Amino acid sequence: MNQIILNRTVSAFNHRDFAGAARQAAEGLATATGADEAFWMGLGEACEGMLFLMENQLTRAEHKLIMALRTLRNFGFRYENFEVTSTLAGVRRVVEEIRLVRSNRGKVFDMTLLPRMKMAAIADD
Repeated sequence: MNQIILNRTVSAFNHRDFAGAARQAAEGLATATGADEAFWMGLGEACEGMLFLMENQLTRAEHKLIMALRTLRNFGFRYENFEVTSTLAGVRRVVEEIRLVRSNRGKVFDMTLLPRMKMAAIADD
């Protein structure tokens, strides 16, 4: 896995530059093989879903985020040095909020619920 691209993806996502994060994830996907390919696909779907959310396209956002959940949940707690569990929890909460907003007309999305991606701490040997 290309750690530089992963770091750029996480950084862009956490700075709420979801378009930039999606571009970085697509770059990671372009050179990925095997399990890395599925990982980058899931990460890209999460980034695209958040971009649709910011554009107030709730249906498209929900669809992309559900696809991300389905893909990323196969990676367990951590994939390489990326914390998958915390990302899944954040994305799941966003999907729940989208559904709540769509079912209650007049309610707006609570932007404080936007998730953050985390890199796992790597112990020095």
